[in-house]
Amino acid sequence: MKHLLKAILCFILLFTVNSSRAQTSFYNIDTVQKIEMFFHEPDWEHILDSLKILDLGYLRADSVRINGSNFPNAGVKYKGNSSYDSAYVKNPFTIKLDKFVSQNYQGIKSIKLANCFDDPSMIREVLAYAVLGRYMHCSRSNFAEVWINGNRIGLYSNDEDITKPFVLSHFYSSNNTFIKCSPLYAAPAIKSNLKYIDTAAASYSNAYEMESSGSSDWKNLIALCDVVTNQPAKLDSMLDIDRVVWMLAFNNAIVNMDSYNGVFAQNYFLYKDATGHYNPIIWDLNMAFGGFNFAGAPGNSMGTMTFTDMAQLATTSHATHTDWPVINAVQNNATWKRMYMAHLRTIVKENFVSGYYDTLAARLQNTANAYVAADTHKFFTTADFLNGMTTDKTVNGRTVPGIKNLMAARIAFFNANAEYNLVAPQFLAVRSDDYAPDSGDVVTITAKVNGATTVSLGYRSDSTIKFAKLQMYDDGLHGDSLAGDFIYGASFTMQKKYAQYYVYAENNDAGKFAPERAEHEFYSLPGSQPVIVSASTVFAESVSDLTLYPNPVQDKLYLDWNGNEKAFITVTDMAGRVILQSDAATKEIHVAELPKGVYLLHAKTTKMNVVRKFEKL
Repeated sequence: MKHLLKAILCFILLFTVNSSRAQTSFYNIDTVQKIEMFFHEPDWEHILDSLKILDLGYLRADSVRINGSNFPNAGVKYKGNSSYDSAYVKNPFTIKLDKFVSQNYQGIKSIKLANCFDDPSMIREVLAYAVLGRYMHCSRSNFAEVWINGNRIGLYSNDEDITKPFVLSHFYSSNNTFIKCSPLYAAPAIKSNLKYIDTAAASYSNAYEMESSGSSDWKNLIALCDVVTNQPAKLDSMLDIDRVVWMLAFNNAIVNMDSYNGVFAQNYFLYKDATGHYNPIIWDLNMAFGGFNFAGAPGNSMGTMTFTDMAQLATTSHATHTDWPVINAVQNNATWKRMYMAHLRTIVKENFVSGYYDTLAARLQNTANAYVAADTHKFFTTADFLNGMTTDKTVNGRTVPGIKNLMAARIAFFNANAEYNLVAPQFLAVRSDDYAPDSGDVVTITAKVNGATTVSLGYRSDSTIKFAKLQMYDDGLHGDSLAGDFIYGASFTMQKKYAQYYVYAENNDAGKFAPERAEHEFYSLPGSQPVIVSASTVFAESVSDLTLYPNPVQDKLYLDWNGNEKAFITVTDMAGRVILQSDAATKEIHVAELPKGVYLLHAKTTKMNVVRKFEKL
């Protein structure tokens, strides 16, 4: 009975945290929050500087007002390292609404405000988090205008804090080992790289901070470093390997070198979930897209990069450098490396080749434009902000590239890169033999795949546990039809009335996931048949038979195809559920009411049967 009550309470807590997270508008990417702070002390700046320099904590504000809601006695302090300076008017802040009084805004107690330091575009952080959120658990981010005692300080990025409520909502517990991986004092010789040093906690204290207070936390970190460095083949026994390869692929794709991939191997958290695996959480993206041009190199070099170096950053960067042992482990394991490359291709294709990031950047600029113009304390000009996508800017002696300039050059590099262009298997279909199974039922998943040597199924009963892996067979004995017909099968027993699954296929060159964002996204049971978008699901004679625009779309999606005959249109979500259907005579459909996400549009005429993917913003 005690265990049942505990489970019920745990469920209620998780539901409350996740419901609060889903309902908040505080991080809506199309809004600018208004945050006002009030201090009665005339020398509040000097007090905040002193508290920052001496690391003495928070100043009690008379009140903090958020979008008109007032919170008395909130805690305020300056944050940051290179972004903080006592000479700045516009310093970064941490606000703890509940530091002295129990209170919250839309369930949020801790607020992180970054001052767009070293970013001429002023959108790097918000843009990078929006891209990352498609593939990993990460902070939500948007803009906030900050005022103090009635004076406008300026426009900030408003980033969700990585705290216990965050890990509870994402990893379903909050009391396990929780580590901030950033050196206390940045230097090439001090890296938060998970490299084993010795058994003394003091040897690690300059590079890591404990966010948890367990008696074994430092011992746990040392054990993790030992496995990462000395037993890399067992990496997946302690780290969530899929989230690790997503992190490394993301950092490489967008040249985010103020990260594990760069000189200090920093700016991420690790949280140990109930399964015993550490989950990486990327943090601090204000210098993404080449804003920090120090890759690091053996011998404690900063590894300074030119624009060309950034554009041509190798997919295998640090593969043999022992100061980056996580990268060593991934690059030296054939399957993990293929998974990493599959995720890298997905990020590049979905965001940069598609132009998604450019559309999103324009949207962010439009949201922030008036606030940037009114910000008299910003580090750059309004022209720098407006030209931040296409103009390189010298900042503190180094070149910060225009975001689009860098990513266009990056795409050109990938297009010419032999390893990036290795041919992966091709999914033609993924099916379940039962889309409404019950607990205890045996379910068989099949996948039709061309060009694979190995196919595996990942499955689990819910998001609180890790995916179990099964090899799939094309031998006619595993629910896979006939031997040698490129249909692979595997079966598992339903532990509950619902399950999640995905398929991974690889050959000697490359790997591919279905769905492509797995394990972050997955197919579900109960559900309907997934639709696999590939060359084989487009039956029209020419892919130019149907064009969708704009894509991504907010309101109306326009369709253009050869001829004037009416098409029957079906829109499904990525799990195959039908969202809407219509006979398109006007060649437009209204999608404004659809939730944000990725959808599939099926258009059928007597001459055309085509599937197209689009994204609703």
